[in-house]
Amino acid sequence: MPKYPVNTKRLVGMEKPIAHLESLLCQKSKEARVIGIWGMGGIGKTTIAEEIFNKKHFEYQGSCFLEKVNDELQKHGIRYLKEKLFSTLLAEDVKIDTPNRLSSYIKRRIGRLKVLIVLDDVNGTDEVENIFGTLDWLRACSRIIITSRDKQVLISNKAYDIYQVGALSSSEALELFNFNAFDQTHLDMRSYNDLSRRVVNYAKGVPLVLKVLGHLLCRKNKEVCESQLDKLMKMSIKKVHDVMKLSYDDLDLKETDILLDIACFFNCMQMKVSSLVELLKDHENDNSVVVGLERLKDKALMTISEDNVVSMHDIIQEMGREIVRQEYENSGRPSRLWHQDDIHEVLENNKVKGTEAIRSITIDYSLIIHLKLSPYVFAKIIKLQFLKIQGRGRVKCYDLFLQGFKVWPLKYLLWRDCPLKSLPECFSAKSIVRLELPGGQMQKLWDGVKNLVNLKEVLLARGYFLEELPDFSKAINLEVLDVCDCVRLKSVHPSIYSLNKLQIFKLKGCESLTEFTSDTRLSSLWYLDLTSCTSLRKLSVTSENITDLRLGGIPANVLPSSFACQSKLEILDLRKTKYETLPSSIKNLTRLQCLLISGCFELLSIPVLPLSLETLSTDGCKSLKTIFFPLTDAEQFNEKRKKVSFWNCWNLDERSLRDIELNAQINLMKLAYQHSSTPQHKDDHVFRASYLYPGWCRVPELCRGPKWLEYKTTNDEMIINLSSTQLSPLLGFIFCFILAGEDSREYGGPVKFDITIFDGESEDKKGYVMDSYIATGHLCFIYDKKCSHFITSATKNKTRFKIKVATRAVKSKMGRVMNLKIIEFGVSPICIEHRSFAREARMLSLSDDIKSSPYQNVNVVEAASPCQIAQSLPPRPRVARLIPSKTAMNLASASAAASLNFNAFQ
Repeated sequence: MPKYPVNTKRLVGMEKPIAHLESLLCQKSKEARVIGIWGMGGIGKTTIAEEIFNKKHFEYQGSCFLEKVNDELQKHGIRYLKEKLFSTLLAEDVKIDTPNRLSSYIKRRIGRLKVLIVLDDVNGTDEVENIFGTLDWLRACSRIIITSRDKQVLISNKAYDIYQVGALSSSEALELFNFNAFDQTHLDMRSYNDLSRRVVNYAKGVPLVLKVLGHLLCRKNKEVCESQLDKLMKMSIKKVHDVMKLSYDDLDLKETDILLDIACFFNCMQMKVSSLVELLKDHENDNSVVVGLERLKDKALMTISEDNVVSMHDIIQEMGREIVRQEYENSGRPSRLWHQDDIHEVLENNKVKGTEAIRSITIDYSLIIHLKLSPYVFAKIIKLQFLKIQGRGRVKCYDLFLQGFKVWPLKYLLWRDCPLKSLPECFSAKSIVRLELPGGQMQKLWDGVKNLVNLKEVLLARGYFLEELPDFSKAINLEVLDVCDCVRLKSVHPSIYSLNKLQIFKLKGCESLTEFTSDTRLSSLWYLDLTSCTSLRKLSVTSENITDLRLGGIPANVLPSSFACQSKLEILDLRKTKYETLPSSIKNLTRLQCLLISGCFELLSIPVLPLSLETLSTDGCKSLKTIFFPLTDAEQFNEKRKKVSFWNCWNLDERSLRDIELNAQINLMKLAYQHSSTPQHKDDHVFRASYLYPGWCRVPELCRGPKWLEYKTTNDEMIINLSSTQLSPLLGFIFCFILAGEDSREYGGPVKFDITIFDGESEDKKGYVMDSYIATGHLCFIYDKKCSHFITSATKNKTRFKIKVATRAVKSKMGRVMNLKIIEFGVSPICIEHRSFAREARMLSLSDDIKSSPYQNVNVVEAASPCQIAQSLPPRPRVARLIPSKTAMNLASASAAASLNFNAFQ
């Protein structure tokens, strides 16, 4: 099941609609039910739908939240939407051959599941029919939630129940406005009570309006706020964008241009801040765009996501577009075109003067053929900077753009499914910053060498007919080149290897590429992706700054040994390669944080890895037998492991399994110690670590956790007694889980654990949800700082309490929901100080227990099963809780005589 984030928005006044809609979801029916959420833009429809989905999706066997359905349909079409929906529901890659109907396979599979589907922002009257056909093949317990601004859309889409989202009450609106207008340092809030109530009265309970006005008046003195409100009272409130205009009026000229460019062109394009800055600035040293974007964000006129993607709310977008329409009506000079009716009026037969002021155009290529356009109409649009062409059409329409390409100072060209074999020779590329030509018939970009001094990004993904790249020698500022899935591309133009500012080069899926070699240095290149370049025969590239290198699926004989010399490498992806072993020099990659070698079926051993490594994934390496670890515990104490997975590595030998166990023990405990001095933070989810590796045998019921676990049980609950730990500070808890699937079926995937604490004085259950990737028959160790904090808080520092764990039903890789049962779970409190740990470990190193080791006399017979071997081994001597014994260290080390040095931990 996909991981959906918990909604962290300020939910004011949403409890009632959420409760009502939850009751509708629970009502029994004879067929799958469609539930509609109806209301004006900005009223909270999507917020409510998200909250319900986040709370309820785990109760369903399949779930999917499709955002902005209308936009997705316009950009990608119904087939893409259906493939995305059904792939999510079935947890597999689904392809739709015929967009007008569903295969019996899909209907049969999904028809067996209880599913929850949310279709957000639906504008079409027949979207449910287009996606599902009839609903009689879905289970009666399945639910579809649709949000829309149009009630008739919901009726036409067979919504059984329609819930209208109403405005907030006065008290709720006041709470929401105050939250956005005043911070905790605003000591004189009471003097603003009358003003706040005037705002609430004006906003009429629309959440987005309250938020925007809150930002508008935030940190303004009372006189300025009163003046702003006086201006409000003179305006109509018939449309929400009239209210947004107040924030717009407060912008300077550059900021208004940025807002209108986003509203009329860039919104919903997943554009990052860095790209927008390059596209919207007027000259190289123009910093006003950065300042302008930040100001728009502060005024709640746009948002910037955690990954720096810019977006704008529909209401604000409509406000911006309405401003452009009004300017057009008043002056007769359009500045931006996006609506096909306006394009028809402005361009056809030159009916409107002033086309020289047009800055951006979004045009449907398939509709151009129906217009009677002058051959020179585009040549008169001399200031066009942003052009987006979408939809399919005939090549003969190309002549219409010929004159325009000669004169347009284009900064951005996006042409989806371009039918041209190449761009015209007259194409003026001097001003181009971003060139995006996904899909289409393009065989080459152009002939010869062009002046590309301003070019920053070239995006040609899915150019299935692209056979060659042009001479980029004059693209001296090029930073991103994406030719993913250009399956006919056989070579890279030599000029590209001399681009000193090239940072990202994506060639994933270029199946015909045979050579990637260069004697020059790509000095700025930090990301290189050659995944699935299966025809590659020569590979040699030099860049001292590569931090992310992806070579998965390429032939093993061309894998460069030099990658182990990339001193700045942080991510290395070698998945599905045919290596038998990794070069021992890999330990010299002192900055490596993530190593992905899953699916390397011929991999036999893994050498000692760099101490900096945080993530190691070896899932499915079925031949893997030996793992080498640092020779001393001291070195392992310097490791930074946080996520280690050996899923389905059933060929691991006994020594490697014991070494992994010891390594997990050391790293999890060390992490707990490090986090004990770190204050609580909202991002505590990053303070966690996990280890996953196979048990001693493939029968989950025979697997058991290690001896060092303080508390273990084969039930789902147990008593924890911390009375013996009171002399030392409690740093946290390590959990161990061993699961089995129903009917002995194997499973590997995400699992949620519901952890409940009973403190002995109250019957109130206190719950915490901890998720992890886990597999049946495997041992999964987890340290989670937030969970540890929850336990200590829930028990109020009591020394004795009961802990209960339950797993939630999960979806297997075959799409079938599987109930998992707990074979064993264990808990170990971590309550020893680091200095004590080092001191006692040193004491262990002084005693020579090598000669007396009980493991020295164990005769391992090759025919013996891992279970028999495990049963023949005597228990490891226990010296102190979570203290690695010298015996265990001997098993982890290739040298029994290795000395220990813990001075670094004093």
